Amino acid sequence: MDILTSILADAGLREALLGLFGILLTIIINRAAGAITAATGIAIESAAREALHSAIKSGIEAALAGGPSAGFEEIKAHAIYHAQQSVPDAIAQLVPGDGVLDRLALRYYREAMEKVGVGIPISN
Repeated sequence: MDILTSILADAGLREALLGLFGILLTIIINRAAGAITAATGIAIESAAREALHSAIKSGIEAALAGGPSAGFEEIKAHAIYHAQQSVPDAIAQLVPGDGVLDRLALRYYREAMEKVGVGIPISN
């Protein structure tokens, strides 16, 4: 106990220990903040992805409400426009690359057509 008292009695050593403690605390807080940001960023990205998929799917379903005779290109354009209008923040956050929205539209178009019993072979 005398050693600890004598160490803490020295003002220079006390300042050095406080500085070291401050650095360690900063590192710990920085790491924790990074972990929290990563965890919430993943959750936000997941929500944006779900919103985009849902918007494409509902756009396909809305376009098919009048019947599948419109053709895939018109239905796809309607679905992508619907997604751009209903979830612009999700699209801006995810920044889907070339052809991603087209492939999503194709996927949900095929699923919708299979539900009604129409198999549609579409080549890319």
